[in-house]
Amino acid sequence: MSKIDTMGIGAMLHYLSGGSEHASEEYYGKKVESAEIKDNRLNITFDDGVDISLWDNGQLCCEERYITCDDDVSSLVGGVLTDISVSDVTESGGDYDVHEIAFVKVVTDRFAITLTTHNIHNGYYGGFGLTITENKGK
Repeated sequence: MSKIDTMGIGAMLHYLSGGSEHASEEYYGKKVESAEIKDNRLNITFDDGVDISLWDNGQLCCEERYITCDDDVSSLVGGVLTDISVSDVTESGGDYDVHEIAFVKVVTDRFAITLTTHNIHNGYYGGFGLTITENKGK
């Protein structure tokens, strides 16, 4: 995944501490066994048993971060993951009431979905700390 340029303190700390634990490319070529959004994370399990979460790890203080998706996330099941990419950030609101949105496209050889990641903040906590973690013991 690419780094997003508009960053506040939380997002900067995310990247300064190493950013995402894993790169999306590590999972390309794997077949999706299950996919769901739960607790503001996209959770994907592959047919080899690897289970990952894609989420925004940039939370620091006075922000509201969440993920939405209008697509049927389960449509990824059965497909082979080929790409995860992030768009540019869009921003609305004023100096002390900012709503940033970034779109994350998750693509398989059969279907694609677009996640919408949101960060509502007071103007000092901009940006996203998108990360992929592997879930152990699920």
